[in-house]
Amino acid sequence: METNGRLLVCYDGSDGAKAALEAAARVSDRHEAVVACYWQPFGSSSKRFAIDIRELVQDADDINRREKGRAQQIADEGVELARSFGLDAEGCAVEIDGPIEEAILAHADEIEAAAIVLGARSRSSLRSLLIGSTSNEIVQRATRPVFLAPSARLAQRRRLELSEEEDQPSA
Repeated sequence: METNGRLLVCYDGSDGAKAALEAAARVSDRHEAVVACYWQPFGSSSKRFAIDIRELVQDADDINRREKGRAQQIADEGVELARSFGLDAEGCAVEIDGPIEEAILAHADEIEAAAIVLGARSRSSLRSLLIGSTSNEIVQRATRPVFLAPSARLAQRRRLELSEEEDQPSA
């Protein structure tokens, strides 16, 4: 990893995000971290003839305040975890208005991140191929290193799948 810059830790509170944060702390050398939880405002649509869903909800602004607060709470939990692993960290809730991968890449550029840290998700090969994944998009489009780590449960499941494949006779 670059010697300058902070780690951008994409944190949603999941087991994968926690595992990635821990693994990144183990391999980093005195990096600071920005622990970011991304959120999207409720019912944001600027389509001219679309029904604005905010009109159907009593108080969309209140929902957005709660969502932003929850995102900040998740980021703060990630900061505490990062600090317990020895990283100097700050947290932020990042409001997005488009695809998450674009927001993460833009945020990494904005803070001049040394690397982007992500937790791996559990997807079948077919589903990843058909739908794509945020991690894959970031890995393919990033201009800086990307650190991707599975949760302990996902890693164990993958080990089992590999051992089952090895145990099957070749055709």
